[in-house]
Formats: sequence, C-alpha cells, structure tokens
Amino acid sequence: MRIVLALVAALLFAAPAAANELKLSFNGDALRIEFDRPFTGSALQWGVGWLGNSDEGNVIHGNLNLTGKMAEGQNPLTGGVGLRVAYTNGELSNQDGLGVAIGGFFRYAFPAIDRLFVGGHAYFAPSVLSIGEMDQYQDLEARIGYNILREADIYLGLRYVEGQYEKQRKAEFDSGFILGVALRF
Repeated sequence: MRIVLALVAALLFAAPAAANELKLSFNGDALRIEFDRPFTGSALQWGVGWLGNSDEGNVIHGNLNLTGKMAEGQNPLTGGVGLRVAYTNGELSNQDGLGVAIGGFFRYAFPAIDRLFVGGHAYFAPSVLSIGEMDQYQDLEARIGYNILREADIYLGLRYVEGQYEKQRKAEFDSGFILGVALRF
C-alpha cells in the first residue's frame, strides 16, 4: 500500500496540470486508487491503478487508451479503447498472474442536466492473453455521478473485478456497490 501511495504522489508532483484525473472509490471490502493522464498533444492517455481487497488480494494495473469524442459536434459522449495490463495476487488462492486485457470506457453527460453523467468501463483478458497462473481476468464498472465542481465528481456504481486461476479458484477482488470521487487538475 505504501508503494502505491508513493507512486501516486510522485506522479502527481511530477506531472504539470493538463487534464489529469485522480479517482478514489471504495466499498466495505475494497479500495481502488487510479491516476490517468493524457500524453501531451495526443489522443493517447495512460494510467495506473491499484485495487486492494482485504480478503482476496491486490490488483495493480496500467492502461493505454486512445480517447476522444464518439461523434462530431457537441456530442456529450466521450470514451476510449485500448489495453489494461493487470497483475493480480490472489491471496486466498496463493496464485498470481498477469493479464493483458482489451477494452475501453465511456462517459455520457446528459445535455438537459449537464452535471449528471453515466459512465463505465469493461476490460477482458482471455486465457490466450493471460500469463502465469492466471486463466482469465475481467474488470467491469458502471456508475452514475454528479459533477459537484467543474473539476470534481462524486459517483455511485457497481464494480466487478475477477481473476480466474489454474487451480480452479477464482478471486473476486471486488463485487458490488462502490462510492467514489474523481478530481481533475
């Protein structure tokens, strides 16, 4: 946990302000911290994150996505597609692995209620893209939120993060409702 917090702090202080986003979400069993940042002058965005579950283990991930508006004009639908490389450590199963997941994310801001939005992401790594003792990895999230400040959102959502391993044991790193906050700077 200390390593993850030190990494996030270093990224925050090393990065000049340019549409960076820091997200913190949690429920009774799990906590996720994520940091996303666009490459300067590009539609590419990179990100890192950590998900910790007190019973099941940890997931550390890195993202690389191509982002933008999903249609021309004043369309309130934005998103991205790309890769998520996730290392999982299933504490109860004593197994770990690496998944190269393919997927993406979206965000839709309602024009009539410009502060209300829905969003989510889905990333999947089948067995052919999984390394080590991992057979499959999936990370799914859907959320509804409210823009409380121009640079800050609060949201409520559902998240499901699972790693399946060779020894017929799956680890549900997160499953259920989450509460979160996103800060942009």
